[in-house]
This record gives sequence, C-alpha cells and structure tokens, in this order.
Amino acid sequence: MLAHSNKQTNSVMGNGVYERVKSYVVSNELPAGKRIMVEPIADRLFVSATPVREALIRLAAERMIDDVPKTGFFVKRLSESEIEGLYHLQHLLLGWSLKVIGNDNRVPGILAPPNLFEELQAAKNASSQVAMHIKQELFVHISRQCGNDDISFLIRNINDRTYYACKRDYEIYGDEKGQLLRLCRAYYQRDFDKLHADLRTYFHEKIDRIPNLLRVVRNDFLKTSA
Repeated sequence: MLAHSNKQTNSVMGNGVYERVKSYVVSNELPAGKRIMVEPIADRLFVSATPVREALIRLAAERMIDDVPKTGFFVKRLSESEIEGLYHLQHLLLGWSLKVIGNDNRVPGILAPPNLFEELQAAKNASSQVAMHIKQELFVHISRQCGNDDISFLIRNINDRTYYACKRDYEIYGDEKGQLLRLCRAYYQRDFDKLHADLRTYFHEKIDRIPNLLRVVRNDFLKTSA
C-alpha cells in the first residue's frame, strides 16, 4: 500500500513539475534558441533534476522544445512556416469536428456548448491571458464533439505551441476579443454554418499577420535574452 502511495505522490509531483516547466516555455520566460539548464529549474522548483528532465523529455515529444542529441534541450524558435502550418492544421481539425457533430452513429452524444461568450463579454477589459484561456476552452470543447481524444490532444498541443504568438497578436491588434465573441456566440447558438465561416475568417486573419507578428516576437526574445 505504501509503495502504491509513493507512486501516486511521484506522479502528482511529476505532473506539477511538467506544468510549471511548460508554463516557462509557453510564456517566453525561457529565451528561444537558448539551452534549457536543468539544475537552475530544479532549484527554483525545489525538486531534484530527475522530474525536470522527465518534463523536458515529455515537452520534446510534444514538439514544444527541441531535444538535440548529446547537447541538451533547447527552446524552439518560432518560424513563419511552423506557425502557419499549425494554424492550418487547427482550422482543419476544428472544421472536421464540427462536421461530425450531427452524426449520432459516430458520436456518443452531443456535448452542450458552454456559454463562453457571456464570460468573455463580462470581462470588459479582458486580458490576453483571459482571452487565451477562453479560446482554449472553446477550441477544446469543439474538438471533443468528434469523440476522438487524439483530436483534443492535438488542439491543446497547438494552443500551447502558439500560445505566445496568439497572446502577442491579441496585445498588438486588439481585435481578438471581438472575434472570439462571434465564435463563442455562434457555437453556443449551434449556428455551425456561421461558425465555419467565422473560423475561416479568424484563421485567415491570423495567418496574414504572421510575418509582422514574428518581427515583434523576435524583439521580445532579444529583450528576454539580453
């Protein structure tokens, strides 16, 4: 019984370390292109190097960071082609999930859409963190409609990998709240034709702004590295 309890404790601790290390990566706290040093992170989290190393291996498998053989772990540099590809993939996955919604033979029951637009509307000066959280909730909920956990995992993974770019997009252009309001409202009202059209517009605008956005993000990375 004690051994089982220790395994559970280690698992909880490992997941906690993973979430903390991931938060450092997605928030740009660890500079892009720089080697990730295990020991300083372990000291910061008051843990041994082992759970930190395990978290980094997991993040590398999820393509959040780079694992360079015989060299170490590095924060990935955002590239225009990677972000564009991730946006296209996310749009495709969400569109596929929406198409499946009405097919009761494949989906074990339709999930009631959450009223996220009221939550977003209530936040008059919604921070970028609030907007990113609601976008994550919306996209994951849509992806769950298809009944395929792999799709939901991919949606979450893309949200994590593009988090900082989306956050800076929100802060620079300031129109994402209005876009998210339209998406949340259409989903809640089950107006899937409108939601398809609004998602197409949403991702089209995001992709068009990538080159300018990356110039800003690279300046952010330079400031972080300085």
